[in-house]
Amino acid sequence: MKKINGVIFDMDGLIFDTEAIYCKSNVAMAKEYGLKEYDEAYYRTEIGLSEEHAYQKYLTDYAYLPEETIQQFFKESRSKVSKTFKENGAPLKPGVVELLIYLNQENIPCIVASSNTRVAIDQLLEKANLRDYFVDTVSGDEVTHAKPHPEIVEVAVKKLNTKASETVMLEDSLNGIRASFSANVPVIMVPDLIAPDEEALEKVYAVKKDLFEVKTLIEEK
Repeated sequence: MKKINGVIFDMDGLIFDTEAIYCKSNVAMAKEYGLKEYDEAYYRTEIGLSEEHAYQKYLTDYAYLPEETIQQFFKESRSKVSKTFKENGAPLKPGVVELLIYLNQENIPCIVASSNTRVAIDQLLEKANLRDYFVDTVSGDEVTHAKPHPEIVEVAVKKLNTKASETVMLEDSLNGIRASFSANVPVIMVPDLIAPDEEALEKVYAVKKDLFEVKTLIEEK
């Protein structure tokens, strides 16, 4: 990896410990709507998907339910979590503030590129007072193709005005790793709910247990 001139942050499971919140809420609500076998293991299969792709996955996996039921589950589950984010925010992942402070001190621009919605990104960043650390954000509803397509990463690189080879992506999900790899942007994985599999290990530059370790790696560059 060359000198790092820009950093792209995924959001859910990377900046914020949101995946656990989504999982707990969705599992509880799935029981109310009759989505059988929707448990933590099932939730993990949708990590890294865009909202549109997650919805289509529900339609396929729970085809025995009326589409209206899936629509209502999708709407209410997202609304419930959105309310939580607006009122309480979400816990920060270890090392995120320290890493952002360091990158800002070194004048290395940072950007968020998340499959989540613009509303969710704004709510969480503002609640945590992190917005000023980022030059910009890219949401899943602002691109045509969701991860694992490289579009969201390519848009982020363009907004950073850096070379792909001199930018690094921080990710926790396989779809994000695939997107970064396809965009020729080196990617560092910080696992959240899912451990790296063989494909992830082949495509990442490094795997670090938390953002403190990422900070150390970047400092050494």
